[in-house]
Amino acid sequence: MHLALLTTSNADINATAEIAQILLEAGSQVEAAMRSEVERIGRGFEFHRAGFNPDYLVATDAALTTLYRLFNVTPVAARNIHDGQATIVVTPADWPAQHQQLWKLLLPSSGAATTVQGEVIRISGRISIEINDNGSANWDADFKKMLKALLEHLGSAVPLSDLELADARTLAAALKNGTDPAGYSDRLCELAVWWVIANPQPMPLNTPSYNR
Repeated sequence: MHLALLTTSNADINATAEIAQILLEAGSQVEAAMRSEVERIGRGFEFHRAGFNPDYLVATDAALTTLYRLFNVTPVAARNIHDGQATIVVTPADWPAQHQQLWKLLLPSSGAATTVQGEVIRISGRISIEINDNGSANWDADFKKMLKALLEHLGSAVPLSDLELADARTLAAALKNGTDPAGYSDRLCELAVWWVIANPQPMPLNTPSYNR
């Protein structure tokens, strides 16, 4: 059995739950990869829950609950979303985990963040994902604008050190064409985390010049 869910739409989750139940009742065996896929589905749904169509939320929640039950998977916890006002607290010890925590905490379901801190994390993460996961298939002028905006943010409020800002500019110049042969995007994500840690009080984001 293959759980071929690619999005978190209500139709996909509902159909997946229905098909999974039929196949399991017909004798298909639960495998570890299936449980991992259900967890992935749950994480995706919880990340986008706030932006989910309310007309389908109850039915989709029920379908997801069915998947958890069928595959004996612990339900994914609801996402803790920052209120835009409280001090931003970073708890993990290493920057990759810190970036992931901030990604879950500060980003909306879609579009730009409401705070500069959230946008710094979103831009650095989007650039890394686009280059390393998507092969820069969608790379365009907007991504270059995002790189420029990120540099401006990193130099604002309590800025990174002169050395770190110079490093960020070098990284952005290397990444501007959507290539990353030396893992520069990871370093940019690390610098983004450092800036947020140095600026824990949320700052509202002005309307950006890009649409990604």
